[in-house]
Amino acid sequence: MVHDGVDRVPVEGSPVVDPALQQALRLLRSVKARKPSDGDAVAFADWRERVAGALEALARVLEFEADRDRAAAEAAAAREQAADVRRRGEIGVSER
Repeated sequence: MVHDGVDRVPVEGSPVVDPALQQALRLLRSVKARKPSDGDAVAFADWRERVAGALEALARVLEFEADRDRAAAEAAAAREQAADVRRRGEIGVSER
């Protein structure tokens, strides 16, 4: 049941958001909120991998194909960024 958010009065005809979609969005927000701030490349790469996983979970429950495609593309970009950060980290270690 959807409520008005103020007096908890049911609102007729309001769209109900799929619980799986709500869960996927909460996961994405939660993961994004945990972005490392200390400049640690490994932690950043791990975080980007977690963002990619959350985006993939979101893509599985989105209703429209264009939205699914966009979430999947963003997940792929996040994974590529994580791999790039790791490669640069390995280069930096080998140059020492």
